[in-house]
Amino acid sequence: MKLAKRKTRLEFTTEATARYRGREREIVVEVFPHHAALRLLGTRTRYEISWRGVFDYAAEGHARREKERRKAERRLRKIA
Repeated sequence: MKLAKRKTRLEFTTEATARYRGREREIVVEVFPHHAALRLLGTRTRYEISWRGVFDYAAEGHARREKERRKAERRLRKIA
């Protein structure tokens, strides 16, 4: 696996924020071969999450949005 031999750190600063100690801080995603680590910009505390967990969370969000979309469509058809 090529990513396992990477010597540079791969991290993304997102536009999403969370409040920590009275300040809004951006969420930073650090990429590793077998997991990702989330932390707030300017802090050292990392929260590790498996790639499977990231996928499952995204799939649940997609399913929830699709369900709401179908529900809204049914409401619109019922009114019309």
